[in-house]
Amino acid sequence: MVSRRRHGHRVPPRGDRPSLYRDGVLIAERSALGGKGFGVLPGAADYRLVVETARGAPATLSARNSAAWTFRSEHAEDDHPLPVSVVRFSPALDARNTAPSGETYRLPVRVERQRGSTAGEVRDLTVEVSFDDGATWSPAPIRKGRVTVNHPAGEGFVSLRAKAADTAGNTVEQTVIRTYRIALRH
Repeated sequence: MVSRRRHGHRVPPRGDRPSLYRDGVLIAERSALGGKGFGVLPGAADYRLVVETARGAPATLSARNSAAWTFRSEHAEDDHPLPVSVVRFSPALDARNTAPSGETYRLPVRVERQRGSTAGEVRDLTVEVSFDDGATWSPAPIRKGRVTVNHPAGEGFVSLRAKAADTAGNTVEQTVIRTYRIALRH
């Protein structure tokens, strides 16, 4: 769930897999996104919704994405927004979706609640960064709505993983492998 400028054509996801768990038990799974949502059984329960996507060539950015939301809900006859939030990163990138390598970089981050939902105010937000496509992760400090990332020198990619919790106990964990590119300035 990344917000950034996109240039050129959009490469469609190659593998989408949404799954819904109720009290830890898988109750629904699809092989692709889209269509109608999952049905919810009567009675209050704890839910976990997991969505994973992978993009094939020629895409090099947002190669793999995953998001998992946890929330408490119960069946209702009327459609109502789930109490979920997303983490939005807004890096200032050039026309190639690239930031300078070898520099300290601060990128805006915010948590957006689904409009009309009962999601609470953000209680906790952490961000981690990876420069090896998610093989290893390091904490990235957040201050005044900006994440500080120390870009290594050279060419490569930055992957971001965020975890947020709200005051109502709902959570989101998002991972974007190859969020943006880094390169030496010319």
